Amino acid sequence: MLKEEILDFIVCIRCKGDLKKDESYLICNKCNIKYPIKNSIPHMLEEHIIAIDEE
Repeated sequence: MLKEEILDFIVCIRCKGDLKKDESYLICNKCNIKYPIKNSIPHMLEEHIIAIDEE
């Protein structure tokens, strides 16, 4: 499980904005994107980004 404290240290790779934690994603509302969390590890590479409006 991803610890809440990590959100104090990591930011969106596109805009450097704050991220919010969902059940299995880190969400950047500013960029309207999300990063998947798998096995408690956020996958924050460009190729893993999911646009929120694609859902």
